Amino acid sequence: MSSLNAMQYTLIAFLSVILTLIGLILSFRVYYKGKSKPLWYLIIIHLLLLPFFLSHSLLYLIGLEQKLIMTLIFQLTIILLCLILFFLIFFIESLRVESPSNYIILFAALGVGNGILLTLFPETLEWDELIGPYLSDFSRIIFAIDLLLAAIIISWQIYQFIPFIRSEYRKSSILLFSGCLLPILGPMVIISTKLSLVFWGSELIPIPIGILMMIISIVIDDRVLRMVPFNVYRLSVMNMNIGLSIFDILFDAKKSGPDSNTLIPHLMTANLQFVQSVISSTERIQFIRTDNFIFIFEALNDVVCFVIADRASMLIKSALKEFTREFVKEFGLILDSCDISHFADAERIVKKYFSFLPSSRVVSFCP
Repeated sequence: MSSLNAMQYTLIAFLSVILTLIGLILSFRVYYKGKSKPLWYLIIIHLLLLPFFLSHSLLYLIGLEQKLIMTLIFQLTIILLCLILFFLIFFIESLRVESPSNYIILFAALGVGNGILLTLFPETLEWDELIGPYLSDFSRIIFAIDLLLAAIIISWQIYQFIPFIRSEYRKSSILLFSGCLLPILGPMVIISTKLSLVFWGSELIPIPIGILMMIISIVIDDRVLRMVPFNVYRLSVMNMNIGLSIFDILFDAKKSGPDSNTLIPHLMTANLQFVQSVISSTERIQFIRTDNFIFIFEALNDVVCFVIADRASMLIKSALKEFTREFVKEFGLILDSCDISHFADAERIVKKYFSFLPSSRVVSFCP
């Protein structure tokens, strides 16, 4: 099997840089369409991919005789690869849960361990006059263990999304997840199995392919970047001055939610002292959990907004926070009104920050 020459290897690396810049621009565009904290982790992934590809493009331009420099660059690429994997896990976790799980700590430890292994113990790298530095058998075993753990954890996390992927962007979801995994797990598989020694430069090939798949998935439907693997039932806005819900949105869901028509009026009117604690600066309440549902609260001035869902996630918290800020900014002068028509334009704000959820309809409990 033939190998890539230095020029072909460098061209692939520069092509990857261009594709990463396109992906970075698309990620920023999606973020500004509806600001969401988890999207920052995807942006960080692209920012880490840039030096990863640039270091690859330099690897063989400097010449094989510069052994020390090539070894340092190779160490850098492995460390960047571990960091990229770490933030990929963080991105998926931010869509699933309200705070990062122990998986994050695990991958942080793996990344630090690999970094120490390659930085403090350069003898774990071996040198070949034809292909430059590569990992020793000991380092490959460490990489193989990391790869196995990463594959198991990421596969399990993605598996939880499958039942909640809507049919209209199921293809883009598959492209996105595959595109996220290929640039990271692909090189790790090739490096750990010594395929990179058989076909020199092969570890770089999965990277531009994966990034291109990510770009295509975002172009097809950018809502794919903000999916949640659980049900979201309702978004409500309550004015504490009048003690009533002034704007409500019902979302389509895979299963029925709580009996909101009975629950919410009681929550809003019969327990104002409790709701006051939601907006209190000293004892602010962010969540209320029941056996099957969770109420996620966000307060600003005398307005309390909350979402009813199966469980919380960083994505929902971020979307609710941005929605609350814009709702108060736009309707601050008419918040005491019970006329639902005054808040009709709030649907536009909902679609801006919750566009990743299924279709919705407006209801109101105001008399």
